[in-house]
Order: sequence, then C-alpha cells, then structure tokens
Amino acid sequence: MSVDWLLTGGEIVSFDPATPASSALAVTAGRVVALGSDDELAPLAGPGTRRTRLGGAAVLPGFCDTHMHLEKVSHELSMLALGDARDIADVCERVRERAADAAPGAWIRCLGDAGGWHESNLAEGRLPTRAELDAAAGDHPVFLYRRPDHGALNTAAATALAGLLADAGDGEWQPDTGHLYGPRVRLVNDALYRPGVHEREQQLDLLARASRRLLEMGVTTVVDPGLPAGFDAAWQLYRAAADRDVLAQRVLLMNRFDWRGEFDAELNRVLHSTALPGDGDDRLRAWALKLVLDGEFTGAWLRPAEEPGSDRNARYSPGELRTVLRLCAERGWPACVHAMGGGAIAAVTAAVRELRAEGAAFTPGQVSIAHAFLITERDLDACAELGIGISVQPALAYTYVREMRAVWGPLAEQAVPFGTMARHGARFAGGSDTHPCDPLTGAAIAVTRKAWDGSSLGEHEALTPHQALSLYTREAGHHIGLRDVGVLAPGAVADFVVWPENPLGCAPEGWPSLRPALVAVGGRPVWMDHD
Repeated sequence: MSVDWLLTGGEIVSFDPATPASSALAVTAGRVVALGSDDELAPLAGPGTRRTRLGGAAVLPGFCDTHMHLEKVSHELSMLALGDARDIADVCERVRERAADAAPGAWIRCLGDAGGWHESNLAEGRLPTRAELDAAAGDHPVFLYRRPDHGALNTAAATALAGLLADAGDGEWQPDTGHLYGPRVRLVNDALYRPGVHEREQQLDLLARASRRLLEMGVTTVVDPGLPAGFDAAWQLYRAAADRDVLAQRVLLMNRFDWRGEFDAELNRVLHSTALPGDGDDRLRAWALKLVLDGEFTGAWLRPAEEPGSDRNARYSPGELRTVLRLCAERGWPACVHAMGGGAIAAVTAAVRELRAEGAAFTPGQVSIAHAFLITERDLDACAELGIGISVQPALAYTYVREMRAVWGPLAEQAVPFGTMARHGARFAGGSDTHPCDPLTGAAIAVTRKAWDGSSLGEHEALTPHQALSLYTREAGHHIGLRDVGVLAPGAVADFVVWPENPLGCAPEGWPSLRPALVAVGGRPVWMDHD
C-alpha cells in the first residue's frame, strides 16, 4: 500500500532524539509513517502518492504555543502596530491609511502591548493629541493605548466614551489633549475589547485572518489559557470556526476561573460548562482548569524575604487552591496555575505535596505552572519531585522589561532563568501570552536574551538554538501530554512546516524574518507561500 504524501530531498529536523537525521518524510492518514533517506522511502510511493521535492529545504514540526489567548490575539492582529513608529507624523499617517480603508464609524486602535510602542521612542516624546488624531481619522473614533496606563483619544472616541470619562479627574483625563492616564486607561481598553464586533460572522472573520497569520509563523497548535469565565463563548466560537475549516490550528482551551467572582459560584460554573476537560476532538479539545493565583508584576506574590507581606497578592486561599487541585486529581483533569512570583510558585508546590500526602494521585505534568518568573533551583527540585510542569513565555520579559525592572529592581535580573532551568535538567515549554506572538521571535529572545529596548535579560541565562526551538516543539508536546505533537517520528501527527532556510542554520537574530514555504496540519497542506 502506497503512502499519501512523500517529501524528499530535504533536511528533516525531527526534535526526536530517537530519530536519526533524514532527508525524506512519508505521511499517511494524517500521521508520519516513516523517515529516512530518499532511496529508503522511494518504494513507499505509488500512483496516488503526492510528491514534494524539497530542494534542500528544512522540515520542522509545527510550532505549539502553550499560552496564547487566541480570541484576544485575533482582535489584536487586526490593530495598528506602532512599535516601529518614530514620530507623530508617522503615527498619524498610519491612522489616516487605516481610516481610508475602514468601514464608516469603525474604531481605529493600536496594539498597546507591543515592544517599542512608547512615546519616548517618538521624536516629540509624547503621544498624538486629540486634534492631530481628528485631522488624521475624521469621523472614525481612535483609541491609541500604550501599556500600562497611557492612552490617546480623538473627539469621536471621547464622545462615544463620554459615560466612562464623565467622572474622570484631572489626573486621569485631559480633554484638551485627549490624553488618558492611570487605571482609567485599562477601563477604556477593556470596554473596547470587541469594538463593533457583535456578530458571529465578524468574529469568525477575525479568527480566520488570525489563523492565517499564525500559519505564516509556523504555528499549528495553540493552547488557549482562556479569559475569565469566558470558556463557553470561546468554545462555541472555536467550534464554529473549526467546523467551517477557517481555523487551521489544533486548539486546546482552558476553563479559567474569574478570581473576581465568588469562588463557589465559579466552581459551579466550571462544572456545568459546555465541555469538561478531555471533551472534544483532535481539532478542539477542552484542556485544563486555570487558576490565576497572583497578579502580574505589581501584583506578583513574591516570597516573604523578597517582599514582606507579599501574600496579600494571593487571589485564592490555600483551601480554594487545594479544592481545585483535588478535583483535578479525582477526575484526571489537567490543572494550570498562573504563578508570577516565587511565593505563588511555593504555594502550588506546597498544595500538591499536601494533597499527595493525603492520598491524591497526580500524573506527571497534570499540574502545571504558567510563567514561573523568579523560579529558583529549590523550586525546580520541588517541581521535579512532584511532577509539576512549567511553561514560560519569553515575550513577556522582552515586552515588559521596563515594568518588571520598575517593580522588582535588581530582582528582575533573576526573573527568567532559562539557562539555569536547562542546566538543572528541568523540562519547560514555550508560549507567548503577549506580543510578539511569533514562536521564532520567542525562541530568539531565549537565545539572545535581548529585550525590545536592546537591554540584556542576562546573557548567562541563554538557551542554545536547539533548546529554544524545542520549547515550541518537543517540549510543548510533552507539556500538554501529547507526545505525538511537536516531533516528527513514526506515529506522530503530521503537523509540520517547510522552511526554505533551516532556522538552526541561521543566526537567531534573523529568525523573526523567516517565512515558511508550506504548512501542513494532520497531513494536509493548509498554507503555502505563493510569493
């Protein structure tokens, strides 16, 4: 019996230590069936076999992002990217171009969580004013958000948001300039999460566009940590997108507790959700229950020695944390805990240890920690002992380096110790959680240890190129418990990317500019570069 697809004449980078170097790859029924030399695999081809001559191109497993808010990203990828803008005229010209192509009354927004988008990088050292944005956008409402607490509105936007601005003080809202400051900026940003997107067709269109953009980055699997109490809506949207075949990626969706709600009510909501962990299929599957145990940088739960009283940032009591972990142990469900600081990491390891002492059984990786900033060797030992998985997001430190240093001071230099983790033998997977969400960029950050402003994140904590790419391939599959994802080996799912240039043969600084020639999911081509 002949194979469905035979690719020859390339460089197959399997990320599977047991698979030797090869030049050819055979696929049948959506899975890899063989790797070897061109001559070895030639007899597998038949009259109906699809043949691809790679011409020296490299084939790598498809990338898996273990922490991407997919629906949120689908909106953000449609926004203006201003990270490389260097003066007000440039910003306004981009607003003007977007206004010319936008539907009447459509909001114009920028991606606020982007490295480099900061008024200090503009020649004028300030954000555009209300009058400047009016001249560029006309009747289109404009909101330019600059993380974490600055923004600029034009007249149409200020009018539309009059209710939110009515009680703003002088230090929050300046009507003359159109500038916003402080927590009010986040309120506006949250209020505009879905500006003008009320119909399912519009949501699906944004998701379809985002899916194509992610394929151009080589992303074939996404683990979505969810939005607070947003599981059912996201599940229905992704189900519709997968059924229409406009969402090419495999998606694993977490059910995230809303820490602002009453715990028992949230637990009841989770238990009566549309799908429970493990439900779904190869295209869309419910995955872990998600708890956000502490905040971000200013709200991180640090160790007492680092910041006395930092446990005030704990969003769940020890009993509530144990309740969720015990439920997951009893039902065999994965659990993912957001732990930004060392105090939060220690709380997770303590809870798992206590539950195991009481007889709870957890499989390796069933409980995982997301972010793991400020993790120590002692924490790594505890995670290894208890079988706790770890996922990291290099782009977080890259993008939020100034916020991190402003809050943590010298401690920030110990925030993302990837090299120490690797030398310690820890297994950890990669994701984004913010922009840039390109895995090649995330891997490059892990190697170069450079932030968006050019500052160092600690060169001594650098990973090798192979280690960095493994975060989004083999280690990602291991993290989510799918050993047939993220590797190219007999029996693995045939999710792969053809790269004209092998990333491992290029300088990591150039990885973000690489573009694939072909992307396949489940042995089916889903994207091809026609340029």
